[in-house]
Amino acid sequence: MNVNTINRSAIGFLELKGAAYGVTAVDVTVKAAPIEILQAKVACPGKFMVLLAGEMAAVETAVAAARAQVGSGLYDYCILGRIHPALYRGLHDQFTDRLQEQSELSRGNHEALGVVETLSIASGLASADIGLKSAAVTLKELRLGYALGGRSFFVFAGNTGDVEAALASAVKVAVRRGSLGSQCLIARPAERLKRLFPDSQF
Repeated sequence: MNVNTINRSAIGFLELKGAAYGVTAVDVTVKAAPIEILQAKVACPGKFMVLLAGEMAAVETAVAAARAQVGSGLYDYCILGRIHPALYRGLHDQFTDRLQEQSELSRGNHEALGVVETLSIASGLASADIGLKSAAVTLKELRLGYALGGRSFFVFAGNTGDVEAALASAVKVAVRRGSLGSQCLIARPAERLKRLFPDSQF
């Protein structure tokens, strides 16, 4: 099947304990169902991540096949249906553009920041997706594994009430998955804080 015709209504994410398991997972998933591999790469020393997309049933079949094949080589995984568009863009290092940012700032939508760190990459994706779907917040940063010891973190921005709601939803998912590292709400973030996120447009 031509991957360009594949419906990307769901994504699956596999977090594996090394490249050998990762390459195996890629092979198994593409043989098991009509899915598209969006990313397959080393996330940090000792971890390999595979991001795939397709219809929900196909993604579930592919992920189940990979889990069965790699066994204990799997660190964590998640399956997300109707992934939030901002998270999908964040997976490709695309965040709010400058014109949109200026419009949001003019409406006072960035009076607070919410930060969540998770112990696994898959849990970070699941938590961020729910948070974004829970309130009108902007995804400002998404870091997955690299230079984080295999952890992940993301940053929401918006008005205080929305950030609180998104943060609560995201934290609930991370706690349920046993993977919450840390979390905080920052009201009226300092101007200098943006220096910690050189690639973002705070």
